[in-house]
Amino acid sequence: MTQNPAQVSLRPNNRLSDMQAIMEQTQAFENRVLERLNAGKTVRSFLITAVELLTEAVNILVLQVFRKDDYAVKYAVEPLLDGDGPLGDLSVRLKLIYGLGVLSRTEYEDAELLMALREELNHDGNEYAFTDDEILGPFGELHCVMALPPPPHFSRIFSG
Repeated sequence: MTQNPAQVSLRPNNRLSDMQAIMEQTQAFENRVLERLNAGKTVRSFLITAVELLTEAVNILVLQVFRKDDYAVKYAVEPLLDGDGPLGDLSVRLKLIYGLGVLSRTEYEDAELLMALREELNHDGNEYAFTDDEILGPFGELHCVMALPPPPHFSRIFSG
């Protein structure tokens, strides 16, 4: 059976609409992440939220690595991921997905650094600004953060 060329041209391009839907989902996800990160007013709350988001992402990746059938997930995978299970610790789950090649080395190192910084701030009673050296130093070590611009030199601006 041959199709009329007019009918073919009226048919929506499913591939394009699928790509657009994926892009819209990605944008919506990124917006939710940014809204959660922006909700906090302090460096501490930012890092807590960042590690919470990291935990959610790692949990999704770990579940994708394991078997997909419901029985296996419920009875074999979930007990491993429980708080007292062998994969209950975020650091252990990170090592697992890094070892399986799901994460790159730089992604793994960034995740570990964010967790260490959050842990350090949990034990430090000081409140820091994002521009404090104690924060800029570790953030400068993150592979996912582009180089920060140099601070402005106001003396040159006002003297010239």
